[in-house]
Amino acid sequence: MRRARPSRFERIPTAARAWASRLVLLLACASVVATSRAQSEDVLSPTLTGTPVRLTTDTGKVTRTVVVRATAKEDSKDPVEGELRIQARAKWTPSDPTQTAQPWLAIHHSEGEFATGSGSGVLEPGVTVTVESSASLGHACPLNQDCEWTVQVAFEVQSNTGPGTVDVEWTAQAAAHVLDDSSVPKGFTVSLSEP
Repeated sequence: MRRARPSRFERIPTAARAWASRLVLLLACASVVATSRAQSEDVLSPTLTGTPVRLTTDTGKVTRTVVVRATAKEDSKDPVEGELRIQARAKWTPSDPTQTAQPWLAIHHSEGEFATGSGSGVLEPGVTVTVESSASLGHACPLNQDCEWTVQVAFEVQSNTGPGTVDVEWTAQAAAHVLDDSSVPKGFTVSLSEP
């Protein structure tokens, strides 16, 4: 039986194939670097201590509003994008102390009708549990306009347990950066408020 003729690739010596593979990989990496947008370092807002939340298995959900603002002293058309992080300390107190069921605390972020992120954690009776969430701010905003994002942060107890309460203390912090420029604009600040 006659052996099939080797393909063009098989006719290239093994060492040359290895170098060709490395060259293709190097070119692919270079094209990714060439097309990625420049951006400045993240600037953090001061930490906001939010209004405490008390959830019951009857109410189930409470929403708080957080407003993120980015400003700079110098005029720039560069767009700004960012992220909002929430850290909650939640304590589950069942009405019946012998109850061992563990509800979930979920934190949902939304801007208008759009969900932008979430986080969740399992609660234990009588124990303070940390639950974290983060979400991108919904759209890039030109810095020479009012860069402001209004985020609805919903705390929700997801439970099929008996009655009880979940007390939540929470903080928020935002981070933002400028796109298309690797330097931070003069006087660039990020702030948070809870109206």
